[in-house]
Amino acid sequence: MKRKWSVSTTAILAMSILFTGCSTNSTDNSSTKEPVTPKNTTQTKETKDPEPAKKVKVRLSYWNKEDSVKTLLQLFKDKLPDVTVEYQFIDNKTYPDVIKTQLAAGEGPDIIGGIIDANTVKAGYFENLTERYASKYYETGTSTVTFDNKLYGLPQASWFNGVYYNVDLFAKYNLKIPKTLDEYFQVADVLKKNGIKPQAIGLKNANVAGQSFLGLALNDYIGTTEGKKWNENFGKGTAKMVDALEPALTAWTEYLKHGVFTKDMLGLEEEQAIDEFTSGKAAMFQAGPWYMETFKQKAPNMKIDMFPNLGTKGGPGWMVGGPGVSFGLNAKSKVKDAAYKVLDLLSTPEGQNAYWADNKGGSSFLKGVTFEMPAEYNSAQEAFKAGNVMYPVNNWGVAGAAFPDLGKGIQEIVAGIKTPHQVLEAVDKKATELLEKSK
Repeated sequence: MKRKWSVSTTAILAMSILFTGCSTNSTDNSSTKEPVTPKNTTQTKETKDPEPAKKVKVRLSYWNKEDSVKTLLQLFKDKLPDVTVEYQFIDNKTYPDVIKTQLAAGEGPDIIGGIIDANTVKAGYFENLTERYASKYYETGTSTVTFDNKLYGLPQASWFNGVYYNVDLFAKYNLKIPKTLDEYFQVADVLKKNGIKPQAIGLKNANVAGQSFLGLALNDYIGTTEGKKWNENFGKGTAKMVDALEPALTAWTEYLKHGVFTKDMLGLEEEQAIDEFTSGKAAMFQAGPWYMETFKQKAPNMKIDMFPNLGTKGGPGWMVGGPGVSFGLNAKSKVKDAAYKVLDLLSTPEGQNAYWADNKGGSSFLKGVTFEMPAEYNSAQEAFKAGNVMYPVNNWGVAGAAFPDLGKGIQEIVAGIKTPHQVLEAVDKKATELLEKSK
């Protein structure tokens, strides 16, 4: 981008030019004489260089610490000399409440990460970005921040989870990467016979339980054309879980029948499950790139790879995930022109790679941009190439707040308290209540 300068009044240069007279002894007989400028000619006013324009400050908020965007912030500094991007970190626990309070008062950051949903859009907090950016991004990323066919956020590199596996353990027992749930259970049986826990999982966390099921549901139903339509309708209150997802949840209970997931895992924290995986006591662990540094610290020599979440039907598999964050423009921003410059740069391959530099592991939703993913995700590439990265809850809108009930319901299935049918009916009831209250 070219440097821009303000038009300032430059002092008029006034020179007093003195001419020396012709010497009476001159031998030059020409009729015209060249003026001679004296050596001590002085300026009546000093020349001043034009001053650069005052930088416009654009505030950008996000719930991750500044280290997660340090390369991106440096790019803004290098490429946008007339803009200063000020980063505002707010802890995730208080982030939604803090930002929404500011927006309700007509204030808040100029560029806002997250909280772009049906309610905040309806309240008029976010600028319509459709005309400028919609065609640049894949729908798999923009669908979560599109309402009434209007785009309100720019999706950044995806977060995702799949199934990490211990490469050396698989090699030791001649195990192949499973492509279906049946093949997975065959692998699990071999591991159990050799005293290895097939998969570590912290089922004490309801979110972990819920995402385990979503991986299977994406493969068997939600990821299909019919299932994607159902997913949107569920968020509108015109479709029920119990009518569509009972076969998938029933299939998920095979983890219990094969002894892969057990009741004692309901008392297992995620950190404990990580210890089992990194110590070699368990061969697999469902998670995402956010644990990679932890793995390396706990087991520096451990070789790991990831395959996608599986279903009963095979195929490329699915990653449970979506945009790590989508950035929206505050509709009440007083520096929109400068904020658009920031979003324009973010929506380039250079901008995407700068964001990814501190968030490695995800894939870009900007068309034409492909990240070189670390070797630990080689076995998941077929799913990525198919675009099979989705977090269904992102499309549930207000009803998304019922997802914790789904996770708790799955915990109750593990405990033997409820059936899949009862769990899904309870989630449907919760979703209906949430939608009614939002009207």
